[in-house]
Amino acid sequence: MASNRLRFAEFALWVLAVSAAVSAAAIAVGYLVGGTLVTSKYAVFLVGILLFGIGSLGIQPTPSYKDEKRVSLESTHEHGFEARIQEIPPLRGEHVPFDQRVGRNKKVFAASLLVLGVSLVMEFWLGIRV
Repeated sequence: MASNRLRFAEFALWVLAVSAAVSAAAIAVGYLVGGTLVTSKYAVFLVGILLFGIGSLGIQPTPSYKDEKRVSLESTHEHGFEARIQEIPPLRGEHVPFDQRVGRNKKVFAASLLVLGVSLVMEFWLGIRV
């Protein structure tokens, strides 16, 4: 059984990596499409809201009258990205088994909050107002 420290480290690294990649991609696409940082901020906000919706549907419990959820990002195998996360310290040499990791639905929900946080930083601290 993996320790809670390692499970949290894997969770945090996954969420940070996905949030950074999604935010950077949204900023780049928004700037390329609109040519201004305001469109980049819109893109980050829209992607954050989409991830929030998917993540919030994913973390809902399965209804008693159904056999499965409407939306779920869970699977029985890890993706290459998740395997590469295991090579980053403090996880290097301390592999967290796939079935003991925090679920993808919870990770996507947490990543959506960070992406929306990037949108807030762009608006309030960087002065990119809509």
